[in-house]
Amino acid sequence: MSERGAFFDLTSSRSVAYDMAVSTSDRVEIPADAPLAMPVQPLAFWQGQAKPVATAQENLVLRRWGVFVATAIMAFAGWRATYDTIALGGVTRLEAVVLTLLVPLFLALALWFCTAVVGFVVLLGKPRDPLGIDDSAASPMPKPKARTAILMPVHNEDAAEVFARLRAMDASIAETGASRAFDIFILSDTRDAAVALAEQACFARFRREANSHVFYRKRTQNTGRKAGNIADWVARWGGDYEHMLVLDADSLMTGEAMVRLADAMERHPRVGLIQTMPMIINGQTIFARTLQFATRLYGRVAWTGLAWWSGSESSFWGHNAIVRTRAFAETCGLPSLDGPKPFGGEVMSHDALESALLRRGGWGVHLAPYLGGSYEESPSNLLDFATRDRRWCRGNVQHIPLVGLPGLHWMSRLHLVIGVLSYVLSPLWFVALSSGIISRMLMPELKKAAFTMADLQAAAHALIDWREIQATAWAMIITFVLLFGPKILGSILVFSRKNEIKGFGGRRRILAGLGVEMLLSALVAPMLMFTQTRALVEILAGKVGGWATQRRDADKVTGKEAFAAMGWISVTGLVLAVAFWFTPDLLTATLPILAGLILAVPLTMLGAHKLAGLSVKSNGLFMTPEERRPPAIVRAALGPACEPPARWFSRQPAPVLIADAAAERNAA
Repeated sequence: MSERGAFFDLTSSRSVAYDMAVSTSDRVEIPADAPLAMPVQPLAFWQGQAKPVATAQENLVLRRWGVFVATAIMAFAGWRATYDTIALGGVTRLEAVVLTLLVPLFLALALWFCTAVVGFVVLLGKPRDPLGIDDSAASPMPKPKARTAILMPVHNEDAAEVFARLRAMDASIAETGASRAFDIFILSDTRDAAVALAEQACFARFRREANSHVFYRKRTQNTGRKAGNIADWVARWGGDYEHMLVLDADSLMTGEAMVRLADAMERHPRVGLIQTMPMIINGQTIFARTLQFATRLYGRVAWTGLAWWSGSESSFWGHNAIVRTRAFAETCGLPSLDGPKPFGGEVMSHDALESALLRRGGWGVHLAPYLGGSYEESPSNLLDFATRDRRWCRGNVQHIPLVGLPGLHWMSRLHLVIGVLSYVLSPLWFVALSSGIISRMLMPELKKAAFTMADLQAAAHALIDWREIQATAWAMIITFVLLFGPKILGSILVFSRKNEIKGFGGRRRILAGLGVEMLLSALVAPMLMFTQTRALVEILAGKVGGWATQRRDADKVTGKEAFAAMGWISVTGLVLAVAFWFTPDLLTATLPILAGLILAVPLTMLGAHKLAGLSVKSNGLFMTPEERRPPAIVRAALGPACEPPARWFSRQPAPVLIADAAAERNAA
């Protein structure tokens, strides 16, 4: 790069303007405009309630009552056991704060547990998808008639990897014989000139070899980020397509999965969106492999349970999902929100709001828990995970005033609340934990033991109360069940299926992976509590930060990087450990949390080291079926995607480009 907005031609070393990288002078085979009106929705003005949908299950009300009642019972059991631990001898003001803050914490854990129990029971039987989506070998391949656009939004991504995935998906669709029903659009918001050139190099080769029609569009302004990118496509070409299959840059889906999704949309004309469950693949570092293993082993029990009680009022994760184009255009035009940041401005986490607006308009929003062939990648290390987490936190915080929008289905409101709670729970845990520690340290016996070592034994005897010990034991047991029960259920499910045991490397490796993953998640949880609490405080204070491209292939984090990002957490853990040294019961009670805090820097470095991850892989730890026997599309996506930019650039003409709609009109 010679300067911002320009680059060097690698064959001649001459400077080339950025405009040349996105030149639109040599366009051919551009699809004719098929505009589809996508009016901006007046979010605060809506008459009536969300309309009913035809695909709602008849017993959905009973399902929800059952899950929510069970959630309340489990949450109360955990809270009451904790209350019995704290309340002996009376409840101080700080302890009352702790008990109050524990209510939403136990409710969230109980809902996660009860949802997983439901999913486990459903998967033990012979579940049937309410939309009839069946990818079993006995089910014939449908032949979709309507046209579907596959949309791949990109923003400064690795072009070779993106187009390798696109080529694999195109070939997989061709195997189903449905290439004519799918067109592929690469919707670029890339701002880096060199990356834009690489995208075009890869596109030039992809277009020559593709079975489906493929198009590349480069926006001159990335207004609205991904949501604006999709809306721009809908407004210009949405009229030609019944459905759009929305991907992320790291998405990968089999042709069979895409065909079955399109078929389900055709058979159910009032369904507006079907969300798949992407499995994580290609994890190389210990951190990525842990996420990959966990998602594959027990993520499906929670996912299946969520689909069971969400029904036609499910949510949208923004990618690996098929959307009815007309329904989306009618209901999902997002305005710029009023007010200061973080609540005002462009809608950041647009997907959850879009699913709520689709449902408000009378369109069903479903999950597809039994459909395989949907994949994605994860951040390779804890720092990138925390960066992505901060973005999601900012977007979910923006939903707080949107929960009360008129006309939303109450389940849509619940999904928005759950999204907000997923980031508010960390600060609640932090405040509850801090209040409990301060309250404990202010006890006279502890203060005496802390400063007069001779009286330590007497103070310890004064503190012993068998009722408290019993209550503490019950509180620990219930908390353990709520936290780790879904993981254990997922493992039991695998053990009940002989064909899956081998895919995970055998029983011993499954148990070893489960134990190590539970340990690592317990150590990482306090770190995330600190990072999420800090992120929320900074966001509410107006320090919203940027929206950087996610790194997925970083192979290490240096000590300097780890200490700069996580050093404050390790230092805090050491200071607290020293402060608690003379209060043995407090040190013992907080030791698991302190261990996670103290080890923040070394765990971040170890988890991000690719060589360590490969060593773990060679020993079979965190093995998944997709890794042991990679599906054809996963193997294909690892192949070459394009020629080097220099070779492409030295050859003319330029590839097919679809100009930004506004820029083309201005030029005309």
